[in-house]
Amino acid sequence: MSTYEKECMVILMAVDQWRPYLHTDEFIIRTDQRSLTHLDDQHLSTPWQQKAFTKLLGMRYKICYRTGASNTAVD
Repeated sequence: MSTYEKECMVILMAVDQWRPYLHTDEFIIRTDQRSLTHLDDQHLSTPWQQKAFTKLLGMRYKICYRTGASNTAVD
């Protein structure tokens, strides 16, 4: 599993866990994986990506890049 897929899976697991609190308002996802900031624009080519992305449908979120050095709380 690639780093991109691992980071994406962690985001999806967190969104699933906090869904009751997140579905009403827009929320910010901060990641040190720059490629995830373009998740909405990417072509979903694998079944895994398609299934994962459906969990975010209907949610209002923004993915922001944060350098790994300043994102130490999660690593």
